[in-house]
Amino acid sequence: MKKTLSIITLFVLILTIVTSSLPVSSAANDGADIPVIHVHGYGALLVRNDEEGKKETVYPLQIPDGYIEQKAEEFLPVFAKAFFTQEWSEFCDVLTDILVPIFEPMSLDKNGEASDGSRADWTWSRQTLRNKKNADGKYSATAYPFHYDWRLDPYVTADTLHRYIEDVLYVTGEEKVALYGRCLGSNVVAAYMEKYDGEYVQDVIHYASSVYGATQCSKAFAGELHMHADGIDRFMYDIDLGLEIYYTDLIQSFVSLLNKTYGLDVVCWAINNVAEDIYLDIFPEIMRAGFGTFPSYWSMVSLEDYDRAMETVFYGVDKSEYAGLIEKTENYHNNVRLKFEENTKADIEKGIGFANIVKYGMQTIPVTVNSDELSDQTVTVRESSFGATTVKINESFSDDYIKNAVTNSTAKFISPDKQIDASTCLYPEKTWFIKNLVHDYFPSCVNGLVSEIINNDGYDVFSSAVYPQYLVFDDETQTVSPMTANNMNTTERWHVTFFEALRKFFAALIEMLNISMAS
Repeated sequence: MKKTLSIITLFVLILTIVTSSLPVSSAANDGADIPVIHVHGYGALLVRNDEEGKKETVYPLQIPDGYIEQKAEEFLPVFAKAFFTQEWSEFCDVLTDILVPIFEPMSLDKNGEASDGSRADWTWSRQTLRNKKNADGKYSATAYPFHYDWRLDPYVTADTLHRYIEDVLYVTGEEKVALYGRCLGSNVVAAYMEKYDGEYVQDVIHYASSVYGATQCSKAFAGELHMHADGIDRFMYDIDLGLEIYYTDLIQSFVSLLNKTYGLDVVCWAINNVAEDIYLDIFPEIMRAGFGTFPSYWSMVSLEDYDRAMETVFYGVDKSEYAGLIEKTENYHNNVRLKFEENTKADIEKGIGFANIVKYGMQTIPVTVNSDELSDQTVTVRESSFGATTVKINESFSDDYIKNAVTNSTAKFISPDKQIDASTCLYPEKTWFIKNLVHDYFPSCVNGLVSEIINNDGYDVFSSAVYPQYLVFDDETQTVSPMTANNMNTTERWHVTFFEALRKFFAALIEMLNISMAS
């Protein structure tokens, strides 16, 4: 159980890191009147110079060949002993000794700084930036990407962003830019706006924002991982296992059958009980060896998890040792997260445009209590929308709720699938929702909406029939279209009956046997 829990933790953190590193291409209708600074999320290549001055990779994580196999031989006997005796302390020590060296190469120091010379493998100059105006006189929403060391304090990154903006304005001759921040990039944009008062900014667009928290990161920091049987069942239909179709069918149907016969509930119950008892023996040291030293990751811990995360990550150590890191974390927490609504209102009063684009139609990775909330797999709709009211993923608003919304004149903000009420968002008229789009994918078709927002003063969710408040992404055509009764039901993959799973299981098993016999 403890081995499973630790592997799950590692999987969640690594998966969260890579979610925003994918490239974005330009769309046919992508063209803004001013330069758009596209502030990426986390995942940029990290490097440092070795003793000979040669560049070596820090991230992606470099695990030596044979390391896992060698360590497995060491800890499997310890695990077997712990399993039969239910005394986990020795195994916990061994497992920590194995995992900590994996993360340590990319960790920051106790001040939350890269004192070892590690850095993002990205630079720019005015020559490389140049004026990237399209033939039609417009700027692509992705022409000026901004990468950075995604471990660092968003306030520190804001200083680098400021220099980048000044260079973009220099090479383009423009006076203003639009800031387009996605995921952690949204946090960087929020820190920049607070620190630099939006000096050169005309519009701010948040996309899949983690300013209010990113569930997977937040719960991991707080040590609140929780296995959810129904969530695991659904998740099997949301991920690409990278296997032959019959293997995938076999695994999916087996998990569904196990869940529908309550076997998966028993497994989850056992793991959750162990997790509650031993998380302080595992998580704090592992977190302090890597992700817990990143001020940027602390910026993705939600308000509701923040205090518990502080207690968890620094459990068993003197907090004064980490005074520099905690100071950076507190500064962001107090001046950006807690004041986001106040800061945004002040920006709007100065004439700076605001917009927010939210993804949903997915569940979070099923290792938190939030796995049945509407999300994009990483950030819940409640978080990324800055306050939307939502139902659980397989539910819809009641008739009474809809009637009350009609009475209160807020029904126009309810999604056609009756799962989201945007009226409670920070700025309902400026918040768009795209269903069927996962956090780690940023298709170019969304850039058309970004361009419309930037090019049209006062553009909101009621301005165009092409981009209403609720949209649906079609992976096959790589397009977004208005949500209707015909395209809003995108979660049928989760609704597998016992007999459908049974049929699928035996069909896949027979296919495997036929292939085996033929070979």
